[in-house]
Amino acid sequence: MDATLNALADLLLEAIPTVVLFLFLVYYLKKVFFIPVANILEERRKATEGVRALSQRAFEAADKRNSEFETALQLARADLGQENENLRRQWDREEAEAIAKAHAEAGARIEAAKLQLAEDVQRAEAELQTQIGPLSEQIISSLLRRRAA
Repeated sequence: MDATLNALADLLLEAIPTVVLFLFLVYYLKKVFFIPVANILEERRKATEGVRALSQRAFEAADKRNSEFETALQLARADLGQENENLRRQWDREEAEAIAKAHAEAGARIEAAKLQLAEDVQRAEAELQTQIGPLSEQIISSLLRRRAA
């Protein structure tokens, strides 16, 4: 068993420089490699977060502008619809006025034509009344001549 312990002790004595070198290597790599890489990664993370925050603010600003644009567009559409409705109502009123005016003018023309026709009828009747006497005498004389002949 002494031989095993002696072999183990020799092995440990030979391993001491390896352990020291390993610890030195770990310390050296930590100082020279791992800490600078960790710092670079941290800076990169901060820069990325800054860009993300900036892009988030830009997105929010764009979203706000978009909603403002949509609101303005809806207001413009409502105004345009109201203006169209007002124009349509005005056109309807103008059309109704024009129809009423044309109807009144047509009614007046019809009444004037009726009055003119009534006057013409009265004149024709008066003329016929004046011609009845001479015509009846001509007819009677013509009939009497035929019977006499």
